[in-house]
Amino acid sequence: MMSRSYTLRSAGTTSLVGFIVGVALVGSAAFAATAVGRTVHDAGNQFTLNVPATWSVAAPNGNVTLAATAPAPGRGLPDSLDVVVRGIPSGMSPQSCESEAEWVTQHFAHINFTTVRKGPTTVAGLPAYEHIYTWKANTGESRWSRQVCLVQQGKAFVLTGTTADNGAALAGHAGLLTQVINSIHIAGKPGTGSPASQPSTTR
Repeated sequence: MMSRSYTLRSAGTTSLVGFIVGVALVGSAAFAATAVGRTVHDAGNQFTLNVPATWSVAAPNGNVTLAATAPAPGRGLPDSLDVVVRGIPSGMSPQSCESEAEWVTQHFAHINFTTVRKGPTTVAGLPAYEHIYTWKANTGESRWSRQVCLVQQGKAFVLTGTTADNGAALAGHAGLLTQVINSIHIAGKPGTGSPASQPSTTR
């Protein structure tokens, strides 16, 4: 299984803050059924997301906070959304957070991406910074990713949605990933994203 690891450097220091984004399909996340899919949360109940009912969701212990993956297509890699939450230095902005993630994508994950667009945006009513880029997976497949960073409550919330960079079908897949990203509800931030349903206690 392919994974991507990111290490976020602390702003203004030489120390490293663990900041790892990967694809994981072990464990399970508690969820509640909704009319359009299901509401899932990470193991620490730091946030919720609304994802399609057919997606596999994992909230394993360790470096990955939450990973959601679409069913495998007939050929190629499935769509996915990775979420990482980490404590950050005081004063870090969404832009500086995303700049760090971009740096480690190149130097630690060794992904040679081509930037499509980057700049300030809004996610679930909160200020964020996005980086949209294309890259090639180890399989040789061309991939499209949208990575956004929100900074709230002394934490960085980094969400990376990835799909195939396949021309005509890209808009639909990218649109779905954007809907999932925009559904984030950060605990303690009323009015952001979609309200969380009462989750199941089954893990």
